[in-house]
Amino acid sequence: MKQLKRIAAFLTVSLLGTFIPCAPMPAVSAADALTETGISYSESTETILNPGMGYTSTLWYRCAPGKTAVQNPTGSLVLMFIDIGAFSSGENGTKNDDGTYTPGTDYPLDDTFFAGLRGTFENCRNNGCTIAVRFRYDDDGTQNPEPATFDMLKTHIQQIADSKLFEDYQDILMYVESGFVGCYGEQWGGKYCSLEQKAELLDLLLDVVPDPIPVTVRTPNIFAKWAGIEQKELVNWVSEPGSRAARVGLYDDGYMGSDSDLGTYSNRENETTWLGRQTLTSYFGGEFSGNLDFAKKYDTYLPENAIPEMYKTHLSYINSNIFALYNDYTFGEQYDVPDVDNSAYYGQTVRKFMRDHLGYRFVIRKAEMTPAITQGGELKLKFTVENTGFANPIRRQKAELLLEKDGNYIRTEIPLDSAKWRSCTRTEEAVSVQVPGGLETGDWKAYLKLSVGDNPVQQTHLRSVRFANEGLWNPGLGANYIGKVQIKSTDDPALLTHTGFGSGDGTLYTINGLQLTDGAVSHDGELGTPAAETESGKLYLHNDEQYLYITATYDPTAQSEVHNISLNNEKNDTRYWMYYTSGGYVYFNHGSYTGCLQKHTPGVVEFRIPFGPVMELEQGITLNKIRYFLQDEANEWAVCSDVTADSYTLKPDFPVYTAKRTVILQTGSTITLSVDDGAVMPAKYQWYRDGKEIAGATERTLSVYAGEASDKGLYSVQITSAAGTVNTAEICEIADILGQVNAGDVNADGTVNSADAVLLQKYLLTEETALPDRIAADIDRNGVLSASDLAMLKRILLNAK
Repeated sequence: MKQLKRIAAFLTVSLLGTFIPCAPMPAVSAADALTETGISYSESTETILNPGMGYTSTLWYRCAPGKTAVQNPTGSLVLMFIDIGAFSSGENGTKNDDGTYTPGTDYPLDDTFFAGLRGTFENCRNNGCTIAVRFRYDDDGTQNPEPATFDMLKTHIQQIADSKLFEDYQDILMYVESGFVGCYGEQWGGKYCSLEQKAELLDLLLDVVPDPIPVTVRTPNIFAKWAGIEQKELVNWVSEPGSRAARVGLYDDGYMGSDSDLGTYSNRENETTWLGRQTLTSYFGGEFSGNLDFAKKYDTYLPENAIPEMYKTHLSYINSNIFALYNDYTFGEQYDVPDVDNSAYYGQTVRKFMRDHLGYRFVIRKAEMTPAITQGGELKLKFTVENTGFANPIRRQKAELLLEKDGNYIRTEIPLDSAKWRSCTRTEEAVSVQVPGGLETGDWKAYLKLSVGDNPVQQTHLRSVRFANEGLWNPGLGANYIGKVQIKSTDDPALLTHTGFGSGDGTLYTINGLQLTDGAVSHDGELGTPAAETESGKLYLHNDEQYLYITATYDPTAQSEVHNISLNNEKNDTRYWMYYTSGGYVYFNHGSYTGCLQKHTPGVVEFRIPFGPVMELEQGITLNKIRYFLQDEANEWAVCSDVTADSYTLKPDFPVYTAKRTVILQTGSTITLSVDDGAVMPAKYQWYRDGKEIAGATERTLSVYAGEASDKGLYSVQITSAAGTVNTAEICEIADILGQVNAGDVNADGTVNSADAVLLQKYLLTEETALPDRIAADIDRNGVLSASDLAMLKRILLNAK
């Protein structure tokens, strides 16, 4: 491969104006060639809960003046129906026995309202959710629920804009349904449901919802009115990429209910053609009609009609109510659509096929990677991905490449755009990154990671995209295994002194010892301290400064699982009991359970309980009779698993997410070290070199200038949390500092002259096999010798004349 690069450099040099006889092209060595990685290309039929798509977890969120509670949603996509009718005279008035309605009073949205929403949005962030919202004045079918004037409605919208709620959570806000007016916010039966008013409402929301977050309308004719065209012209409409129009999608609350979806469409064929173009950049979803008998009068709902249309319109989500009748149909070749391989689902029910293909579904069909490279070398990856789902991702997904060994990993962002992985297409991608020169030798696992949101390292595993291949998913990293690469040692200084990883800084992170509430044993050591064991289960306990973690193994034979935990707080002598049903209901015997989280997979359940008012948890207190038990709701609530620990004391501790890495630096270079931790803020930091305190080094980051040999050593940091807990972490060992480089002095004779240019040119042409000073030849400092270095050397010589 080095010879190939030299020949490529020869061609570039020729173009620079120097004629050189052509050298023969050397063969590519087997070690340099990409090879298939050995992963499975088979698609599983597992239901995958990826961010921003699929079944929504709907939250009916009633708010009132002075009474907006903080909610604790969970789910990959939480759709909040935010009822603000109590602030509207059209809803908060009184009704006489004869049905006469007396309007109430219009109120502005208050501070309690925004504090409650902000707390709920923050819980969504911490629980790994993405968010969608619909504001509405009615949740029970009351007509004309809006405020007395349209201006008051616009005032409420402006208050929402002024609160900066959308801006502060725009990274996890997937779409906003235009809602507001009419019954249920479905834009019928209200004071302001004329087409003109709904178009004005759309325009206002496009102003206040941050670009590029989509805003969805109830019917296509609203978009036509807003765009200033006739509804029949929609069939030919194409929105300009990046325009306001491209942000507009559709929410269909009469889905498959008739040939018009209960009035959604006036010309289904033409308007779904328009919708199919819109939903490459915006959302389409809704809920199946509640009147199945009426739907059966038409053939729209039949699988042979519904499935092709789901692909055509790029259906991204449904509010958890796909027709149960689809369980009576078996998916097979008769329901296939062109250009996509859905053979993995032959024999499954049509309902499962629809459920699993809402939104995007990625399957790796081929993967090749460099099998071995040296420290500081270039890792190359090529893969083909097929999107078998109905839609592509709408909001941006960050793409990263991770290398992991023994629970420690490095990460770098890579230039992939999964929004372009269109439904029913296969996309080829290629990635090339340079690894750190100090990377530990041995086998490293490579992972592809897509994620939604500005997730700190503490939330690395959250809002991450799982591919549908069998055996690839790593829940602790929230990433998909793509292959293995062997890192070999090198003595090349130019490679050894490279500290970054692609566009990243090469920081080494760890998941070792961390508690990740994802319902699975994500890595060795995650379970915590063994606390109790019975024939039907095991119990493990762990805590840091912010949470108590309870993990249990259980017998997964119950038809309808109900996961219970109970414990006694010795300090206040209070018994707490909480359970989660399979239908999503949560019971807690002490009111609010904000901040609690429960996740499970067959046989493993994990609970996260926050310190503070929920159970009055704090460091140093002792808990007694910590019990986990599983009941079967479908079998008279029979207890299937039961295990109890006598006691557990909450100890002072917090996680550190940064692991120790090793680097070799060049004299005169600077490296910035940092630590990521889970200490209660504000924390205090003190850095050390070889155990000795570094004066003035009291920030979370430390810049180290490699000025002389004495700057070598082991750099560590002592972290003191706001609660007084102290933890010390080793961050970086500077193993060596190499001498100053005289850029361009290729022959190492102490001067830079034409002899250096001749020598480098011969090396690039493979006429020389080695250089006295490779680092001096790498003038552009990218770890690779090329025509770029030769051109820069020529400029140095020209400028010196």
